Amino acid sequence: MKFIFSLILLLSVNVQSKPLAKRVHITTGQWPPYIDQSKEHQGCVASLIKDVFALYGIETRFVFMPWERAYQDGMKSEFIGSAYWYFSEQRSEDYIYTKHAITQEVSRFYHLKSLPLKYHTYTDLKPYTLLLNKGLTYPDDLLTSIKNHNIKTIEATYTNKNFPLILLKRADVMIMNENTAKVYKHSLSASQRAILASQKKPAYVKQGFLLINKQHKQYAKLFNKGLYALLEDEEYVSQYEKHCSKVTALP
Repeated sequence: MKFIFSLILLLSVNVQSKPLAKRVHITTGQWPPYIDQSKEHQGCVASLIKDVFALYGIETRFVFMPWERAYQDGMKSEFIGSAYWYFSEQRSEDYIYTKHAITQEVSRFYHLKSLPLKYHTYTDLKPYTLLLNKGLTYPDDLLTSIKNHNIKTIEATYTNKNFPLILLKRADVMIMNENTAKVYKHSLSASQRAILASQKKPAYVKQGFLLINKQHKQYAKLFNKGLYALLEDEEYVSQYEKHCSKVTALP
């Protein structure tokens, strides 16, 4: 980690002309193990974001709320942005996307073993009720299939309710990235876990990014430089990929 700390002086002398706050606030939602209010470090992605801003002597405070509200509130002046989000055209208009992805996530369909789902294309979901979460990002082709094939959906606000809703048969199929699903499964009993299944073919693969409030655009450039510095440290990347997520190679 000597490499990281040797960069602090270099980075700190190349900041924006607009004054920087000593503490910044970022909206977020519960998404373990990446963002986790129950953990002291608040999740591995939260730790990464904190490490980046710490290079500039900036403390980062995450404010947890439902995802839909986190997105809207992240555009308010008291927040510098929202963490963390998959790409969408609408979000690229509302926020500044940071340049480099901080996660790469494989999402799968989960359901009861008794459900005869054989997933090849999204049209295979037509006989079932699909559980979605308010405020989260889903691929356009999935949303198009839902509309064109009248796939029934229900929405949940909190992702930790997804597995219970499947177990109660309030919905047939849910979507979740595999690492978050592993965390939530730990809260279930052994008998409950035993009756759950997932599809081998991924529902989709997405990358996550920090979104910066356009009112505080100076933090986008700052984050991009700091993240680049962290990702050049092989030891840091090794630990991050071991405990959190693969990251794409720097350009």
